[in-house]
Amino acid sequence: MDPGPIIDDLRGAPLFAGLDQSQLAKLATVAHPVRLQGTDTFFLQGDSADAFFLLSEGAVKVFKTFRDGRSATLRHVAPGQTFAESVLFTETYPASAEAMEDSLAYRFDTHDFRRLILEEPEIGIVLLTTMAQLMVVLSQRVEELLLPVPARLARYLLELCSEQGTPAHCRLPTSKQELAARLGTVPETLSRTLNRFVAGGLVDVRGNAFEVRNRPALERVAQQR
Repeated sequence: MDPGPIIDDLRGAPLFAGLDQSQLAKLATVAHPVRLQGTDTFFLQGDSADAFFLLSEGAVKVFKTFRDGRSATLRHVAPGQTFAESVLFTETYPASAEAMEDSLAYRFDTHDFRRLILEEPEIGIVLLTTMAQLMVVLSQRVEELLLPVPARLARYLLELCSEQGTPAHCRLPTSKQELAARLGTVPETLSRTLNRFVAGGLVDVRGNAFEVRNRPALERVAQQR
């Protein structure tokens, strides 16, 4: 298989953007393309951990299932991001990962990647940096789950608009049902909260498009505890 396209995809990922051509070429030897359709699973919580992934195309959600059967979405993975990096240090997957649409990812076998890190320590350093950043994100998620639902939703909308570069407008990248899971609530509670935001003049909603009408008020809601 021609490694050229794989190297191009790896270079396009922020995680590996700082690697030189020879390092990328070595990385390509252990990157195995995997294509999944929407709702297909990459792995399930509790499965033997034998690989982590880099998403190249599509969208993936990582979610945790609790003993009572409920689940909570921990993060949405966008192209260029890795997921399941903890397999380098654990024996089982602590969460599940599911494709939200047709997706292309690169699978890195744990043993192959550990061997590569010994040969190219810089690759290990960039991965550890990403894992440290992810720990911060997950810590914030835990803190958010202790907040009232309106505060969680307000924070999410403010961050989403900021990420999309339009402080007053943003588009939901998932369904409202998936957003409810991301916020650790149920669709009915999310709908009621959105309706209150609209009635209060904080936001306007048209399908999956949001317009922030009163940013100071939305920021105050985001600070509620």
